[in-house]
Amino acid sequence: MMRCWWLVLLVLLAPLAQAASVHAFLDRNHVSLGDTVTLNIQSDGPLGTPDLAPLQQDFQVLGTSSSSNVQIGNGRTVRTQQLGIALKPLHAGTLTIPSLDVGGVRTSPLTLQVGAAASGGSGKTGDPVFMQTSVLSSSPYVGQQTVYTVRVFYLPGVNGSLSEPTADGARLVKLDRDHSYMVDRDGYAYRVREYAWALIPQRAGAITIQGPTFQGQQLTAGNPGAWLNNPNALLNGQVPGLGAQVGAIAPAAHIDARAAPANAGQPWLPAQDVQLTLSGLPSDGKAKAGVPVTVTLSISASGQPADALPEPELPAIAGARVYPDQIRDSTDDSGQWLQGTRTRSFAIVPQRDGRLALPAITLNWWDVAHDRAAQASVPASSLQVSGAVPAPASAAPPPASSASPGQPSAPAASTIAGAPALAHGGNPQTFWRNAALLSVALWLLAIVVAAVWWWVRRKAPARHADDPGHESGRVAPETATHAAADTKALQARALAAAQAGDTAACEHALLAWARAIRPDVSNATSLRAALSAPEQLEALDALQRARWQGCDGAAACAAIARAFAKGLAWRAKLKPDAGDASGLPPLYPS
Repeated sequence: MMRCWWLVLLVLLAPLAQAASVHAFLDRNHVSLGDTVTLNIQSDGPLGTPDLAPLQQDFQVLGTSSSSNVQIGNGRTVRTQQLGIALKPLHAGTLTIPSLDVGGVRTSPLTLQVGAAASGGSGKTGDPVFMQTSVLSSSPYVGQQTVYTVRVFYLPGVNGSLSEPTADGARLVKLDRDHSYMVDRDGYAYRVREYAWALIPQRAGAITIQGPTFQGQQLTAGNPGAWLNNPNALLNGQVPGLGAQVGAIAPAAHIDARAAPANAGQPWLPAQDVQLTLSGLPSDGKAKAGVPVTVTLSISASGQPADALPEPELPAIAGARVYPDQIRDSTDDSGQWLQGTRTRSFAIVPQRDGRLALPAITLNWWDVAHDRAAQASVPASSLQVSGAVPAPASAAPPPASSASPGQPSAPAASTIAGAPALAHGGNPQTFWRNAALLSVALWLLAIVVAAVWWWVRRKAPARHADDPGHESGRVAPETATHAAADTKALQARALAAAQAGDTAACEHALLAWARAIRPDVSNATSLRAALSAPEQLEALDALQRARWQGCDGAAACAAIARAFAKGLAWRAKLKPDAGDASGLPPLYPS
């Protein structure tokens, strides 16, 4: 009986005698500070979750990955589970990986030698990955673009990511120039990935460019199916079934930036090429007074981003008013040089007939290809202007007889002409009678002229009070003509923006037109309070809905063009404190 119990006990203890064995090993035993190393834990049975807290004293735990393997041979099936733990040493020296508890089974301690970080970079020929850097020009000017290039050499099966380079005192802009090719280095077939950045020094002196860091993994040979065993790890940025974490640091690069030359013009603009263009002038060279001519001034430079270019400006134009639009910027690249373009439109409104001279436009820049000063220019041109509204003829001076009542007027020409009658023996009674009648007539004429003058002066303030543009009670004919021409030009600009379907430009131009007539119109809310026509109010509301609520902008602009085609329909008097009654900001900001 006792023999039977021993047999039962041996059968129960047999699985325990074959308990899963756990084996820990490193993918390599020597690394440099900054490199990563993989601690692999392998078991021929179910693998528990290890306690990684003892590792945090000397290592940064970057992540884990798991895989499984099944081998069938000689009628036996062997299943193994493997856990990979990516570690980054925190300091150099001889580091110990302590024994870890894995599901009640402890691993053996391991030793890792960590050397000092490589000067300026890490990796060399024969490693899974290494990098090289270069700079096109080692002594560029301040503000001049050069090219910083990084080449990543990696063996097949390596996959990972590259960080961004940094530079204190320089600006780095990624270029659209990523190349891939194959090279042979000391018997190793490397794949090369080449990246480039535009490097622009912001100060003179020595500048160091810290190279990027590569972090990746190398696929374990003989286990291609591991990619499919853990799809969730791929989504989390972990690659299962990889045998080693690999990495490298690109060596640092150095430049010595030069200050701008003493003979450089202003503004300081170092570039490969600069173009200055003016477009939009009428092909026939003709323009109409009061009608805006829209031109576009563009500055483009090879070797500069758009935000480094000066603002396009037109010089003063005698006989015209100039209204600038907003600046538009764009930056592209050719794979080597940044291509910056800065564009601005201007509305030129001629004020009088005749020849309108447009001065030449020049821009100083520095030609870095030939290391000399250069200048981009637009030649002078002219327009023949016609159609100006003629100014009203100035009033003739009042006659000498328009004296005020109570003062005798000077003798008229007819009175002097009567003197010869007496001199030639005329009747004295007749002479004095005629003189008395003439004197009475002149008195009556003076009274009538004085009455008319008083009536006109009395009515003038009332007539000008209804004129929003009147300030002093009297408007010079030339000033009135210019004001009318400006208002007409602003109206044309507002209608043109409405017809183009640009809601923002339409509102800005509409407010500028309104402010030219009523300066107290500060925003869309006060403009609405000042208008009286229902169709104009509805069109203005539709424009605000299109701008701030995403409604149909084209329909709103079309409504503006129809409603304001014949001018602004003002109320008799602006409402007091329009738009500010509540003390809150306007609902639709300008």
